[in-house]
Amino acid sequence: MARLINKFPIVRSLAGMTRLKTLLQLDDLHATFLKMNASGTIFVAALNGSALAIGAEFAWACDLRIMADGDFVIGLSEVLLALTPGGGGSQRLTRLIGTRQSLAAILEGKPFTPAEALALGAVDEVVSQDKVLERAIERAEYLSLRSKKSLGAIKRSVYFGSSMSLSDGLQFEHAEFLVIDQSKEAQQLMLEYIATTEATGELPLLDRKTYDRALSTGRIGSHASR
Repeated sequence: MARLINKFPIVRSLAGMTRLKTLLQLDDLHATFLKMNASGTIFVAALNGSALAIGAEFAWACDLRIMADGDFVIGLSEVLLALTPGGGGSQRLTRLIGTRQSLAAILEGKPFTPAEALALGAVDEVVSQDKVLERAIERAEYLSLRSKKSLGAIKRSVYFGSSMSLSDGLQFEHAEFLVIDQSKEAQQLMLEYIATTEATGELPLLDRKTYDRALSTGRIGSHASR
């Protein structure tokens, strides 16, 4: 119902004056997070302090999480207010660290320290507080060197396809691949890769220097400088 109401500005404005307001806001929040997950843009959460409830949910909706080391925590505290996560925390945390660990933490309302979050996979890196933003920008810039279309297809396959049955997930991935495979850039890079392989008798990426260069530039071949 909230999704339907949100499609019509006038109806939304009227409904926003009622008890439906919170429901509409949560639907907007979920829609925003899902757009982030489907986008070719890389989202990196820079956590230079504690992140509880919606703060943690926002971080877990991002693609990577860089957390400051120190007397900080990240977690879902809603149960301590007689509430339940509403911004996707119970779903996203479970997908990150598994059912057993997430259920125990959410039921208790106990957050994770930076070290615990890193060990469980609830964050990706822990650095000193003065390095958080710098490291987050570094990771975002590094990943953004790759094809934005490819990044979007990969994110959709992982975020949406991995929750399907294996056969449906494979079909979802296949559909994304068929679209990306037809892009001009992908076609050019593959033709160059095949030509180099035929000329040298070796797969270019079996050469460690070539592979390292491709990782640092985001591409292999003549498009590597883009």
